[in-house]
Amino acid sequence: MAEAFIREKLPGERKGKDVEREIRRDLMPRWRDRPITSITDLDVLAVIKAKIPDGKVGSRNLLALVKRFFGWAIAQRVYGVTVSPCAGLQASSIIGEMKGPRDRVLSDDEIFAYWRAAARMPYPYRQIYQVLILTGLRLSEVTDASLSEIDFRNKLWVIPAERMKGKDAGKKQARTHAVPLTSGIMVVLEAMPRFNGGSFLFSTTNGTSPVWMGTKPKKRLDRRMLRTLRALARKRGEDVGAVVLPPFIQHDIRRTVRSQLSRLRVAEEVREAILAHARPGIKGVYDHHDYLNEKRDALDLWGGRLNEIVAPNKIL
Repeated sequence: MAEAFIREKLPGERKGKDVEREIRRDLMPRWRDRPITSITDLDVLAVIKAKIPDGKVGSRNLLALVKRFFGWAIAQRVYGVTVSPCAGLQASSIIGEMKGPRDRVLSDDEIFAYWRAAARMPYPYRQIYQVLILTGLRLSEVTDASLSEIDFRNKLWVIPAERMKGKDAGKKQARTHAVPLTSGIMVVLEAMPRFNGGSFLFSTTNGTSPVWMGTKPKKRLDRRMLRTLRALARKRGEDVGAVVLPPFIQHDIRRTVRSQLSRLRVAEEVREAILAHARPGIKGVYDHHDYLNEKRDALDLWGGRLNEIVAPNKIL
């Protein structure tokens, strides 16, 4: 049933590959040899609780996936599943309430430490973290990139609509997103390996599939960042023992770019266009201007500011 779900339901979904990886990583090892009708609410609880140490967001996403998985099985009418084992399971009761809207933004020192830490990581994690902060893109928009999306001659990266947020939600139609390639982004992309076996840019399988960004790369990044922050404190004569790195998630990098663009006095419409946010109301329906030139100017401006923060004597 899992293979059928992967084969019939996930192709074409923006996060289809991510969902498949979750199924194979979190569900298959436990349930591979189980008849689907034998799985109970206790089995689901065990899977979700095992995921909680990795974070509430991931646990909630996994529960949502299991619910969707069994909802699909019921709708097929061929697997003998008539009642979902998730029917009485509520995320708030199992995992706890989520905190309010996040407002975490990296400071200039943390941006310096972030870039320094990323530069010491191996491919493809180094390049992923660098492109994230150079562009403000979402994680999956970067990790799932393929060579066919990059126009090096015209310095343009065109992400197709099916990879953009909004396609799966059913509330709005996602649109193709164009990312102007600044000199900093070009330096990162042009130095990356090219594969004979596949076209994915960020891959550990010779380009045949995109890399899976689990928790290990982020933990490695955090450790390196903290070491750099402590080194900065030591150089300033400050108390190294008092230095901490407040937790941050991948999406906070995106918020940091948005905040930096605001400091640089980039117009709101351009900031929103860079982040591929849907425009509200009637503007979102009729205004299809993509602000390409304005986005290029803004990202060039941000690249210069990033250079001042992380490497004032070196051009990114």
